[in-house]
Amino acid sequence: MNLTFVYLAAYLCIIALITWRSSHSESERDYMNISKSLTGWQSTWTTFASLLSGYNFVLGVTFAYLYGFWYLMAFFGAGFAFVMLYFFYKKKLATLQQSHDLFSVGDYFGIEYAVSTKLLVNIILCGCLFLFLTLQIYVNTGLFSILLNIGKLAALLLTTGIVCLYLSIGGFKTSVKTDIFQGVLILPIVLTVLVFPSHFTSAKIPTALDTGQLGFAIGLALLQFLSLLAQAESFQRIFASKDSLVLKKGLAWSFFLISLVSGSIAYLGINFKFAGINIDPSNLFIDGVLRALPDWLGSFLIISLIAAFMGTIDSSAFAFAVLLTRTRGDISKKAVKETRYFILFGLTAAGLASLYLSSFLSSVFALVSLISIIGTALLISFFFAKTQPIEMNSFLAVGALAYVLGLILKFVTENPLTSLIPSLGGLVAFLLLKAFRKLATKYLKRKTIFVAF
Repeated sequence: MNLTFVYLAAYLCIIALITWRSSHSESERDYMNISKSLTGWQSTWTTFASLLSGYNFVLGVTFAYLYGFWYLMAFFGAGFAFVMLYFFYKKKLATLQQSHDLFSVGDYFGIEYAVSTKLLVNIILCGCLFLFLTLQIYVNTGLFSILLNIGKLAALLLTTGIVCLYLSIGGFKTSVKTDIFQGVLILPIVLTVLVFPSHFTSAKIPTALDTGQLGFAIGLALLQFLSLLAQAESFQRIFASKDSLVLKKGLAWSFFLISLVSGSIAYLGINFKFAGINIDPSNLFIDGVLRALPDWLGSFLIISLIAAFMGTIDSSAFAFAVLLTRTRGDISKKAVKETRYFILFGLTAAGLASLYLSSFLSSVFALVSLISIIGTALLISFFFAKTQPIEMNSFLAVGALAYVLGLILKFVTENPLTSLIPSLGGLVAFLLLKAFRKLATKYLKRKTIFVAF
């Protein structure tokens, strides 16, 4: 434990140094993510660190233990999402980026459709980001309380206080530079694969491919695809890239790093499954992985967890604050000041909400169900070029309504396929309205021709 605190002190000192250096002589445009100057190296590490959270460690080991090789379907969903993001940027965003100061995916919908569409998207995104922050802080507080042997309130204040401090000082620029450092700290999870004896045998492999779990695997892949496609943090980094080539390199290398780390996590979960160890799956990472590691690696992995959490919490908190700021044309000191206030508000509110969170797993699927609505909206925008604002608004409104009803009536559950119901409901409404408008247009044309005749 003493070694853990030594690592933690070194980590905090480096974060403080990065914050001070990156915020030195910083302009409002740098703070608010307008410079559009991310290099391929920066894009790789900031995307990697902002998308791979500490709770991915915990959930990944748990899901791999429970569902075996079917958990790997998440990689297919993530890979398709990264490919789709690149082509969406080339087709829809590259030209807009040059003439508009884009902050979030909501800005794109406002330009492409209407102000009302932007408002609907931003409302849904705010809900997603707030719920994501709450989940991150909830898991972070519980883990750090156990790992650092401190009270939950102290762990909560440590998490939110550090992030709030360096984000308020440095903004997006600091978030990116700390992501690079934190991304490097996540990689030692790969070393754990070398520590544990392998229990993989040809006879045991079929036990990790239960055909009864195929539905879960398909649902997981779809949710991973739609949720990564709509991550507000991802779009902030997309809009900050210099050009499509930089973005392509960043997405490709970050996917490689995510696969490397997540693949190691999946290996650990399946290996524990094959070992036949009787353990509570939700506590597998702490009671199984961490306790079996040498002190030096276990302590370092705790700091990796902290870094992973910080990398996602800061990017989510900043995206949430910028979204609420609703900055107009030019970037002023007033907008920067408002963003700092909203960072504090978002972290404080999410911290309080995390104290009353009843079911973590249900909340996870509630989050991906909500964010999948935005992901589906992006697919509609990509494949239906002539979509009208009223059609897109109908999809968003019906999807959001179905989501709320799903939580109240409890038909959105921990089954990944049920989490897709709100998006499917909105899609049905969109297609019906599109078909109706098409028929109405044909009818009016025929009537006009008949009257003219």
